[in-house]
Amino acid sequence: MKHVYALLVKFAVVAVVLEIILGFLTNLNFVEILYVALTVTLVAYVIGDLLILPISNNTVATLADAGLAVFIVYIYNYIWVDSIITFATALIAGAVIGLAEWFFHKYVARHVFPDHRTNRVD
Repeated sequence: MKHVYALLVKFAVVAVVLEIILGFLTNLNFVEILYVALTVTLVAYVIGDLLILPISNNTVATLADAGLAVFIVYIYNYIWVDSIITFATALIAGAVIGLAEWFFHKYVARHVFPDHRTNRVD
């Protein structure tokens, strides 16, 4: 249940960030942005939060999540032919998501992995 709640929180934060940034800077509609947010959430949770965070620290996991967000947002430019997502837009979205991930990882370390070494949240 801890993972479900963490995923819901992460999705809500990523969706709000992407709705604001991609809503203003691209021609994507609400549903398309939610698809991007869902993809970023699932991939970043598995790779950044479940695989990287337990064996490293908050900084490494945050950089990984931000990088994944940039890559995923930008790759959607090629998935939807009529979309216009510049690399700068993807970079802005990744930076803001990375900032949010810094705080999210502190939550994950304390509540999802309380008995693990990840309590070293720097």
